Amino acid sequence: MPTTLITGSSGFVGSTVLAQLLQHGHRVIATVRSQRSADGMLSAHPEWKDVLIFSVVPDFTKPGAFDTVFKEYPEIDYVIHVAAPLLDDPANTDFVEHFEKPSVLGNSGLLTSAHTLGKNVKAIAITGSLNAITTGAAEDVSSRVLGNDQWLPLDREDAIKLQNSFISYCVGKKVAEKTVWKFVEEKKPSFTVTNFMPPLIFGPMVQKVSSLDRLNFSTNQIYSIMNSAKDNGKVPATVFPGSIDVRDLAEMHIAALTNPAAANKRFVVGQPMSFDEIADHLRKIPELKERVGENSGIVGPVPRFGVDEAIEVFGDLGRGRPKGETFTDTAKQLLELERAMKK
Repeated sequence: MPTTLITGSSGFVGSTVLAQLLQHGHRVIATVRSQRSADGMLSAHPEWKDVLIFSVVPDFTKPGAFDTVFKEYPEIDYVIHVAAPLLDDPANTDFVEHFEKPSVLGNSGLLTSAHTLGKNVKAIAITGSLNAITTGAAEDVSSRVLGNDQWLPLDREDAIKLQNSFISYCVGKKVAEKTVWKFVEEKKPSFTVTNFMPPLIFGPMVQKVSSLDRLNFSTNQIYSIMNSAKDNGKVPATVFPGSIDVRDLAEMHIAALTNPAAANKRFVVGQPMSFDEIADHLRKIPELKERVGENSGIVGPVPRFGVDEAIEVFGDLGRGRPKGETFTDTAKQLLELERAMKK
C-alpha cells in the first residue's frame, strides 16, 4: 500500500484527489490548515475516519512548513501538491505579497522538504494552471496553440506595474511553475515532478458545502448559469474559454505518480467551451429549462489546446469525458444541495 501526501485536501480539487486516492488503496496523509478543517472533512465523510491521517500545516508558505510531515512520516512514497493561493478577492492587487510569495514559497518549500527529508519520495504531481500560459484573452488564444511548450507573455514586472488581481494571479501561476522547473534542474532530486495546467475545473464536489453562497469559483459559474434567467435574463459571458472535469484531472494526478512517461513534464489538459454551451446542456434538465437565461450570443475564438501528449500519456483521461456529462453532473448536484438546504 503506497503512502501519499496530499496538500490542499479540503478544497474542490484536493478533496476529489483525496477520495480517489483512497479508492485506489493509498494510505493518505492530508495536510490541512487547522484541526477545524479536518473535523469538517470528517463530518462530511465519516467513512474516512479510520483510513485518513491529517497533518496540520497552518501556513504552507513558511520556510520548513512541511518538514514536520516528512519527519513524522518518512515512509511517504508520493506527493500530490494541490494547495495554492486563490483568486478570491479582487482587492488583492499586490502581486508580490498576495500572489508571488505565496505561490513561489508554497512550491519551493514543499519541494525542498521532500528533497531533504522525503527519502522515499518517488514522484510529485502538482496542480498548476493554464493561466501560466494565457489569460484567456481573445487575441491571445486565437493566435497560437496553447501547448506544453508555451508560457504566459507577461512577467512579474508587468504584474507589479498593472496591479490587477487577475493579471497578478496569472503571472503568479507562471512564476510558481518556473520555480518548480528551476528546482528540478538545479537540485536534480531523486523524485520526478509532473505539472498539470487545467483551465476552469467543473464537476461534482466532494468537499463539504455549507452554503450555496460559498461555492468554489468554478462551481459558482455553473450556479450562475443555472440562475441566469432571473439574474439578468441572459447567460453570463464566458470568463475563460476552456474546462476540464475534476474527476479526470484527479485521476491524471494519481496516474502520473507511477507513469514514467509523465516524469518531469508539464501537461496542458482540458477542452474548449463557452458558457452558452454549458447553458445548452443545462436546459436539457427539466428543472432548469426555465431557470437558464437566453444565450449571451457572445462568440469568441475557440482556443486550441495542445493536449496530444496528454492523450498519448493518459489515454481517455487526457482526452476528457464528454463535456455535457460534466456540466449536467455538476448542475444536478447543485439541485440536490438546494433541496437538502430547504429542508
